[in-house]
Amino acid sequence: MFHKPVSKYFWEINAYNIPVAIIFGISAGLIYGLLIFCTFGIFLGLLAFRYFKKNEYYLYYNLGYSKNDLIKKTFIRNLIISSIIFMLIIIST
Repeated sequence: MFHKPVSKYFWEINAYNIPVAIIFGISAGLIYGLLIFCTFGIFLGLLAFRYFKKNEYYLYYNLGYSKNDLIKKTFIRNLIISSIIFMLIIIST
């Protein structure tokens, strides 16, 4: 479904996203942590990636991936993961 460069980008964005989502999840609740993970946390990850690794976008572009494609695929993947976890929480309660 995803190629290796897309997966690498996904993990690089979520390296900043996941700790923020965990902090929110611990302090405000699991549902809020999931919401942060699939929405606001992605934007924080994008800002951090842009600040620390901006030149890597050239690598992805040379491999045939635009910045918008990478962001869309990361957002969709995070949304799917959050939806599955949310459904498991609903089922278990």
